Amino acid sequence: MDTIFWICVKIMQVTSDFLGITYQQLNVILFVILHPIVTVVLFLKYRKYKKLAKLNASATSS
Repeated sequence: MDTIFWICVKIMQVTSDFLGITYQQLNVILFVILHPIVTVVLFLKYRKYKKLAKLNASATSS
């Protein structure tokens, strides 16, 4: 597990150098801004899918 962590840190360091920002800035962008947005969007899509699936199930059983 430690190896995976350090590989991810290295990837983020290389990415931040490529983008011209600091590692800390990239960390905030990814884990404070983007990750919560993606999580909320996926949750909302899941709820919409569940609602549609429930409607389809009730429509086909009638």
